[in-house]
Amino acid sequence: MPRKNTSDDLKEFIHDKFESHEELEALRFKRIDELLTHFGKEVDSNEETIKRVHIRVDRIDTKIKTVQGLGTAIATALGAAAAWIGLTK
Repeated sequence: MPRKNTSDDLKEFIHDKFESHEELEALRFKRIDELLTHFGKEVDSNEETIKRVHIRVDRIDTKIKTVQGLGTAIATALGAAAAWIGLTK
């Protein structure tokens, strides 16, 4: 009889281990899903930040080009005025 008891105990132990393993796997997959969801939200947030940065850079670039254009226009006007003054003297 002791052998049957040992065999039953072993079967019960193995059954408990499998149940624990299945619970652990389920928790692991749940945590992986949570991490993937969180990562997805961070990526979306980062994409929005990147879009805002690009918009700001584009605006700064436009302002720089405008200032450069005005500078060129002023330099051209001053050059023309100096040339006109030089011709009239």
